[in-house]
Amino acid sequence: MDRTADPGKSREGGVCVMVNNSWCNDANVVTLTRSCSPNLKLLAPKFRPQVWEFTSVIINTVYIQPQANMDTALCELHEALTQVQIQHQDAALIVVGDFNSANLKRAVLNLYQHVTFPTRGNRTLNHCYTPHKDSYKPLAHPPCGNSDHAAIFLLPKYKQRLKRETLASLQDALDDADWDMFCRSTDDVSEFTEAVVGFIGKLVDMIPRATTKTYPNQKPWVDKTIREALNSRTAAYNTGNMDEYKSAAYGVRRAVREAKRRYVKKLESQFQQSGSRSLWQGLRTITD
Repeated sequence: MDRTADPGKSREGGVCVMVNNSWCNDANVVTLTRSCSPNLKLLAPKFRPQVWEFTSVIINTVYIQPQANMDTALCELHEALTQVQIQHQDAALIVVGDFNSANLKRAVLNLYQHVTFPTRGNRTLNHCYTPHKDSYKPLAHPPCGNSDHAAIFLLPKYKQRLKRETLASLQDALDDADWDMFCRSTDDVSEFTEAVVGFIGKLVDMIPRATTKTYPNQKPWVDKTIREALNSRTAAYNTGNMDEYKSAAYGVRRAVREAKRRYVKKLESQFQQSGSRSLWQGLRTITD
């Protein structure tokens, strides 16, 4: 959602939500509310995931600019969230964004803030709120592109009810199994092994399975050196040493250039052996 073209708004941007198509496609996305006032930018879409324990997930994306009236912004946000919670009581609610100096806990007491580290300099400007305490473990990652805010990776601590029940049933079946029965039924080691493996295989078949589509979007020139450079950049960022982080970021760019150069040499070698078709296809992967 872009900001409105009101006079005097020359710097502030808008908010958006990007979602993986394998989790939820466009047909299952509905925008519930949006706001673009001088104090609050809000976009609240509702998603119906393909595989999820909740019937729907509502992600409220927020931006409150530094010059905003924080009390007014929180009042507007509280009103919007209350309306959403009343109309969609069974949905999973998530509130994320750049709050600057605002604290949503002042307006909505039943939400918990999960980001516990500075996201810009020594201040925690980016927040994530949910109704469930300790439901996420936050991890700081290097900024995306030219942003000066840390990227935040939220690792869910929640284990789906279906998985909990399945694992509990499997554990009970293993505990209750009469393993001596397999020993008494045969004196042959091969037959004993086959019977035990077959029994465990039937238990494994009890576990529900889901099919997930994957897309081959990784470039062929991405190799171990680039992944190591990315890990080094993340480690340098976590130390808080910006000089070390800038050096590691340059190392990523250098690793990408060298990986592309090696891949070009590989394509040239293939061209000498198999012709121009494989070379042309490889060059397209570099320029895409």
